[in-house]
Amino acid sequence: MRMASGRITLAVSVVLLAVLSGAVPTAALASGAGLSGPTDAEELRANCAEYGDITVCSAQVPSFDGSPLDVDVTRPMPGTGDRHPMIVLLHGFGNDKHEWESTSDVADGADKYHWNNHWFARHGYYVVTYTARGFRDNGPRASYQPATPAGEAPTCLPPGGSACPPTGTIRVKNKDVEIRDTQWLASLAALAYPDVNPDQVAVSGGSYGGGESWLQAAAQAGSEYWSDFPGLPRLRLQVAVPKYPWTDLAYSLMPNGHPGGPSGAAPGEPYRGTDEYSSSQGEPDSLGVGNPIGVAKTSYIGGLYGLGTANGVFDEGSLSPQSNGPEPFTAWLGRVNAGEPYGGSGRVDDPMMAQVRTAFSAWHSAYYQPGWRIGRNAGREPAVLSVSGWTDDLFPPVESFRMFTYLKSLDRDWPVAVMVGDVGHSRAQNPPTVWQAINQGAWTFLQANIAGGRPARTAVSSYPTRCEGTATAADAISAPSPAALANGRLIVEYQGEALLPATAGASDPDGPATDAVAGGNTASGPACRMSARLATPTGGGYTSLSRPLPAGQTFVGVGHVQARYAATPGAAGAVLIARVWDVSPDGTAVLVTRGVYRFDFNGYDAHSGIVQVPLYGNHWTFAAGHRIRLDLAQVDHPTYRAPNAAVTATLDLSATRLVLPVRQDAEITMQ
Repeated sequence: MRMASGRITLAVSVVLLAVLSGAVPTAALASGAGLSGPTDAEELRANCAEYGDITVCSAQVPSFDGSPLDVDVTRPMPGTGDRHPMIVLLHGFGNDKHEWESTSDVADGADKYHWNNHWFARHGYYVVTYTARGFRDNGPRASYQPATPAGEAPTCLPPGGSACPPTGTIRVKNKDVEIRDTQWLASLAALAYPDVNPDQVAVSGGSYGGGESWLQAAAQAGSEYWSDFPGLPRLRLQVAVPKYPWTDLAYSLMPNGHPGGPSGAAPGEPYRGTDEYSSSQGEPDSLGVGNPIGVAKTSYIGGLYGLGTANGVFDEGSLSPQSNGPEPFTAWLGRVNAGEPYGGSGRVDDPMMAQVRTAFSAWHSAYYQPGWRIGRNAGREPAVLSVSGWTDDLFPPVESFRMFTYLKSLDRDWPVAVMVGDVGHSRAQNPPTVWQAINQGAWTFLQANIAGGRPARTAVSSYPTRCEGTATAADAISAPSPAALANGRLIVEYQGEALLPATAGASDPDGPATDAVAGGNTASGPACRMSARLATPTGGGYTSLSRPLPAGQTFVGVGHVQARYAATPGAAGAVLIARVWDVSPDGTAVLVTRGVYRFDFNGYDAHSGIVQVPLYGNHWTFAAGHRIRLDLAQVDHPTYRAPNAAVTATLDLSATRLVLPVRQDAEITMQ
């Protein structure tokens, strides 16, 4: 499984599971700290080679805490000026410095098309690419990548041992660790190359690098200088272009389905978010407090852990001087896998889940950083263009939408924009035509803001999802906000009641078939997961079909499922899973979107009331004559961790409705 490429396959996942039973690779080890200066900067100039028409200089240098980092610096091509901007390109989880490197502008023809070191060097940029701490460089993985030399393989002492020093281990983009690595290396590059313009710096990256790109923008908003180390050049970050990123890591890995967004509550008052486009773990400027722990994405979390242990080593609780606190990732995973209840009465998490909440929200997620308000008040508003995928089941569009909504609430002219399409991690098809259009838009945005972000009434743009992956630039639509992509609503009132025990859906074959990692049942492409059964309830779940649509409807946005519920009195919690399908007249059903809500009756939810389950969303056209199928269950495995039956309520549902924002300018209610 490679977060870097945006695609995850069953074959790779199987390999990762096998790896888990073998020896654990080791992490980087470095002695000393704060080793920098002319010697290290000279290393970034010394070992240079030609790769086609680009020059790349490679070195292994110590980071701010002494951890060795394997870095490449691509020089601007001759004839591109005397002063040069710089961009840092950040790789995905389990990948290495080669991901965004290419010997041509074309690269893979999609995600990396006109978005790689060759493209930027040809346009006068210095390009910094490096392998994140705790990972090894396995060399080029594609024919277009230059074979730049790797640094020393990460090791711990003794080999294969479980104890590693606090430096050099995977910290999952801790804001005081990997975030500073990037700033440090950028400053060293600026020291090595005095023709770098210190006021024209950008960052970009996908997935793991996308989450960091957002955190880097928050760091610049919060300080006059983005990179400010004694003896090194001070730098200012002007632009960030995160691709398929997270902005709330706790929510993206364990979504709770509760609404988010600034609540306006006074200190000490309960959190009352209202925006399904900003669903989150808590409200901004908090430690991710306000909503309950969510439902773990089992297949993705397991695969990511396998990938991390196969190609590096996680930190297991070492407390280095610069760290916010210990991060025992394996212990945290064990606690998450044990499941609910996650705490006691009165919204109190148990000690380990409290650590997970605080770490993954406050230490690893851009949404909770105080720098945004600080920047607004100080007139520092770095420009951000965030790219998300409608069919990305790991980091859905809400990860970009919540930041757009939040930053526009701080300043309606904050230069933040979003582009959404059938791109990113699985189930996405990643059509080359869509990526090429997105990258052209990103390049235009970068060039417009690299000399300093300018206030702007920016937009959210969307490309449709099609099974054949044929969307093009001409199919894009734009609006001033995520919600404004739609002009009307389609409401489907479903008939009958549903009684969902804790095991409802456990035997549904559509669970494995639609999983982004393990599912292999596709139509024309991976975004079009087909149902493995007829439109009848199975495994104790609820399934219902609408009447045929009298006219085509284009769903664009998030949408939600609403129901009246009554839960077993005294139970600690419950889960409500929703899947929405497009059913053609011949009975073929294609998954359009899904969503999840976790009830926590220990202070977050009442035992009866009305629930709204936010969907991941899509930009999808239901053709005339097609029906819309709704599935409800408590189990959708392996996509989500199945609830512990002993503490899970049975849900009695009625008055079920599906509410979809549509492009058509009307509100239609049907059965």
